[in-house]
Amino acid sequence: MKCVPMTWPGRRVGAAQQAGQADGLTRLADDLTTGRWHRRCAELLTLDTIDVGYRLLVSDV
Repeated sequence: MKCVPMTWPGRRVGAAQQAGQADGLTRLADDLTTGRWHRRCAELLTLDTIDVGYRLLVSDV
């Protein structure tokens, strides 16, 4: 799911998207509570670095 700020300039976030975000956070909380996240993603905890593809471009125009 793509997360966007609730106050993104010029964009309204609909109730359906807000509900989807809430559902995702509920699932994450459940995964953390039950240990499911750790069983599926434990290898991530052993990494020193990870490249997930995010890039920040800054420019003075």
